[in-house]
Formats: sequence, C-alpha cells, structure tokens
Amino acid sequence: LFLSIFSTSAFADEGEGYWPRSYFAGVGFGVVATRGDIGDNNISGKTENGDKETVHLPSLNIFMMPDFFLGVNIAQFSLSANFNYWNLTESLGGFPDKSIKENIRIWRFGVEFIYNFFWPEFFQPGIGLGYAYTSIKSENSVFPADESKEKTASELMGSSLALIMNIRYFLTENLIIEPSLKFYETWFSNINTENAGTNELKHKIWQTFAFVELSFIYQF
Repeated sequence: LFLSIFSTSAFADEGEGYWPRSYFAGVGFGVVATRGDIGDNNISGKTENGDKETVHLPSLNIFMMPDFFLGVNIAQFSLSANFNYWNLTESLGGFPDKSIKENIRIWRFGVEFIYNFFWPEFFQPGIGLGYAYTSIKSENSVFPADESKEKTASELMGSSLALIMNIRYFLTENLIIEPSLKFYETWFSNINTENAGTNELKHKIWQTFAFVELSFIYQF
C-alpha cells in the first residue's frame, strides 16, 4: 500500500492528480513506561555442550529514550523510518531483592505511517500505526549452573506493533514541534546467549511499552 501510494504520486504530473510532497528529519526524546513478562520470569536453557544456564531478564519499569527519524509527507500522509537507542543500568529479575544491577542496551528500528488531520493547516492532529524490530541486551545476565564459570550476556529479540497519536504544530513553514503518545505491543520470540547461540523461545514473552515523546522536526 505504501509503495503504491508513493510511486503513483512520485510520477504523476501536476494535472494528473499530483500529491504535494515534502521531506522531514527529526529528533525526539521521551519517557517510556513498560509492563509485561520481562523481569517476572527467568529463562532456563542448555548450552551447546549440554550445560544448564539461567537467564535473568531486566526488571524494566520507567526509563528515557531518544528517537531519531527520517520521513516523507505526501499530502496528509506521513511515512517515516525511526531508530531508538539507549543504555541504562537496571536490576535483574528473579532475585529476592533488586541488588543485582547490570548495564542494559535497548534499540529499536521501525516504520510509522500517520494520517494528519486538518492538513495543510499549522495545527495537525494525527493517528497512525507502526511496526518495529526490538532488541534488549543485558550484560552478565546469564548464570551458568556451574558457578565456577563466568556469567555472560543475553539478548532478547522480537517485533512490535504500535498505535500512534500525535499533534504537529508548525512554528514556521519548516520548523515543527510534535508531542506524541505511542503504545507498542511487543512479542519476543528469540533469545541469544554466548554459549547457547540464538534459540526460539518455547513461550513468547509479551511486553507493552507506552512512549510519551516530544519531537522537533525540520521539514524541507
């Protein structure tokens, strides 16, 4: 659908139903609140040598994360590619207390498709959908059954669908400020550890991410 819309409008002449196009780049920063299976349950597995190990997932709750994006507007429609990357220190789940903390790296790459109401006015509420690939890497989160061996890192990998609501406010013809609210429903299907490699999870891990964001956009 996206390719059909963009290719049709890209090659149409002014007299053949041409849709106005513009491009934009932006950066945002927001607060993420998350709830779900991550941190509530440990994952048990075996290495390639048959040794048992336990993965303690991070107890994610509330954290901050930036958003970098590039996109194109075609009339009232917007399509963008988004990238999030952040490091934080968080407690590992599965322990009686929260005293064990490790470095956590989160990154997400996805696309967002938005319909902007009241286009081309300076005030444009929008609603849309998104899809993203998500990775959460936790250092020293894999505990071997043999305590004499070193702990290693784990990486959860999965996909998510998002419901997006935002408001574009044009400060000038080119500068835009955009508050938004995004709800990502994420399912993690695979996990990677240094000694066991990448394996499919027997039961998917579900996690909801609510992202309150403020972005600054340059349109050209």
